[in-house]
Amino acid sequence: MKQFLHVGFIACLFAICVSCSTFSVNTDYNPAYDFTNLKTYAWLDNDKAPGSDARINNDLVIDRVQTAVESNLAARGYVKTSSAAADFMVSWLGAIDKKLQMQSIDNFYRPYGYGALSRDPFRGGSAMRTTTSSEYEVGTLIIDILDPAGRKLIWRGTGKDRLRGSGNPEEITKRINEAVSAIMKDFPPVK
Repeated sequence: MKQFLHVGFIACLFAICVSCSTFSVNTDYNPAYDFTNLKTYAWLDNDKAPGSDARINNDLVIDRVQTAVESNLAARGYVKTSSAAADFMVSWLGAIDKKLQMQSIDNFYRPYGYGALSRDPFRGGSAMRTTTSSEYEVGTLIIDILDPAGRKLIWRGTGKDRLRGSGNPEEITKRINEAVSAIMKDFPPVK
């Protein structure tokens, strides 16, 4: 049971909901590279851990992300092949970072009520500032496309979002698929 809850928490990394306002995707690529000749791909360092965090570095998350990337590439017409025959290599990384949010609220009170028209603390009112802090986690998913000859990066897509609660395995898979699709929507880049 503890393992199931732990795995559910892992999925929070990929709980990047496209409709959320905190979701952000950035892409970068080599504009001199000719992406039109790419037809086949292979995974780079398939045995390498995709992150140092145990919530990311497990078979369930690795399989879900790789399946989502492969489905996305297959939908674009790319074919998975051996490393020796690949036109490009694919790799991914994941991370979970802790962030601190500070929020200050100023409350001004007057003897005759409070509100926008009575916010003068120098004429009989009192002022009180309340500051709260909360810690939250941000998940990052990076998908890299590399040239097989020099193993040089030619395209990178990054998705970030604030992590939310976990769900069941079907929901986790759905969230990962949505995140990968959003990150890879601009691959290959169009000039």
